[in-house]
Amino acid sequence: MDRFWLYMLCYNEELLLPFTLDYYSRFAERIFVWDNMSTDSSPDICKRYPNVTVKRFNTGGQLKDKVFQRIKNKAWKKARGKARYVGVIDTDEIIYHPQGLDSLLDQAYEANANIIRQTNAYRVYSANRTRPANDFSLLPENMDILCGPEEGKTAIFSPELREINYKPGAHRCKPKGKNLSEFVGGLWFHYSHVLGAEIMAKKYEDRMARMSRLNKRHNWGFHYALKYDELLECMSQGTVPLSDIL
Repeated sequence: MDRFWLYMLCYNEELLLPFTLDYYSRFAERIFVWDNMSTDSSPDICKRYPNVTVKRFNTGGQLKDKVFQRIKNKAWKKARGKARYVGVIDTDEIIYHPQGLDSLLDQAYEANANIIRQTNAYRVYSANRTRPANDFSLLPENMDILCGPEEGKTAIFSPELREINYKPGAHRCKPKGKNLSEFVGGLWFHYSHVLGAEIMAKKYEDRMARMSRLNKRHNWGFHYALKYDELLECMSQGTVPLSDIL
């Protein structure tokens, strides 16, 4: 049985995708990238990795959190009997352990835990603020990125759970199954602000234009309404160097 399979949502993430795939390819036997019909080079980037399978899905050019929610709640079930643990993430989410993610997975397995949770979560910012960080790596000496507080997610669990029951956005879930024991370890990093305010403003404008009626009605993805000046102000929340965390 494999140790770890990863399921990832992606849309036009060519700047961040190589970093994320490089990171998780060290630990995941299989990675499934659910691509929402990206128009950039994201699908081609995935072809460079022999352990990556691309699953394209079409939402008619709209941002539909209800569809994303359904994928995150169902896709991983195919790993039952094939992998000890699965990860369900967006392209900008990294789960870190100082001894490596494989060590975290093994410790949780030895503890017979079906859910792996991180109690400490951070948002990652470009120290440049306006432009992307030159270096995305999680190393204490990397001064190109700074961190601030963030709300984490439950992203790694056993596929033997009956359900994970993510809510829209996946920051909340209600797992169901016979064994709901948890193992706490590692750190959760959200690389949402590592590209700087200029690129983020363009991405947010595009996502607002693609927002579905249901998203608007429920105010899902409301943060995409932020403009360049507001995003630049948000960048000031990145004050903690990696050397203080790792």
